Amino acid sequence: MQGMANEDTPPGTAAIDALVDGADGGPPAHTYHPRAPHRFAGRGPLEAVTVHALDDPPHWHLVTYGLSELREKESPDRHVSGWGFELTFRVARSGDDPPLWAVDFLANMAAYVWSSRHPFAAGHHVDLRGPVRMDSDSSITAAMVVTDPTLGVLGGPFGSVEFLQMVGLTADELELCRTWSTEGVAELLARDDPLLVTRLDRESVATDRRWAEEIAARSGSDGSSLHELRVASLRLRRRVARGLVAQLGAGAACALGPALRRELVAEGAGFSVIGDDATLRFVVSREPGWTLTGGDLVVDVTRDDVDTLAALFDGRTGWGRRPAWPGLAFRVVP
Repeated sequence: MQGMANEDTPPGTAAIDALVDGADGGPPAHTYHPRAPHRFAGRGPLEAVTVHALDDPPHWHLVTYGLSELREKESPDRHVSGWGFELTFRVARSGDDPPLWAVDFLANMAAYVWSSRHPFAAGHHVDLRGPVRMDSDSSITAAMVVTDPTLGVLGGPFGSVEFLQMVGLTADELELCRTWSTEGVAELLARDDPLLVTRLDRESVATDRRWAEEIAARSGSDGSSLHELRVASLRLRRRVARGLVAQLGAGAACALGPALRRELVAEGAGFSVIGDDATLRFVVSREPGWTLTGGDLVVDVTRDDVDTLAALFDGRTGWGRRPAWPGLAFRVVP
């Protein structure tokens, strides 16, 4: 199959084509036009996903088209094209059939950006709440975001475009990202695989004896780099005459409690939980309270109430309420 470029190719598309085809040694093996996820009534956020077949190591290299501006300048920042990035994904290749599940994965990640209005950046991570390939029993149930090692940043016709690669993680690697460092986990993975190819049957670096001593030493000295938590399980639900319920999963709650104790240390300090359709932000204030604006819930916490609040999020399921926040309930689900 030929690449996307021809005389009618939009300038943003042509610039991405030139960069990706040059880095990957020629035009893509396949080009797909993903259907819009169910949350979109019309055209989805992506125009295309290209798939190159590479040999060293054997893997598929997928690149999105549509998070940056392809046809004309529309965003107000002349230095940045659209969202400022496109997504990439590298998946181990064992045959000639392209990974259509990986195309769907990127389409859903792009849909998350458009619907939540929360862009990705290098260093972010996300809990997928299940195998990255839905019809598998893979232990890859999360992903982190790094700058694509061969594409980097493009100075396109409508501003800069960074190519952000999604890298599959196991649940315990995700926990390492939270309690230590996404960059540290990426560094360990890159020692065996500089291109950070996602392999559905890969074992976790957290259980690799080669790195156990180093992980323990560096996580102890570096502390945690977690300043926000991105989870698919966050839900905000109004209850008639009974206030509001903020719901999240047990896995997210395990990370939230320690994060609140670590981050909410002075007036004005904050920590955010970012979901697909809602945001929950805790802020140290002089008086307790909560406000809901659209899909954004802000909980004001006094320094004296931080431990009481954090104790609600220890991974156990159930309901939690505190007198400081009348009408607000927290629920942790499996």
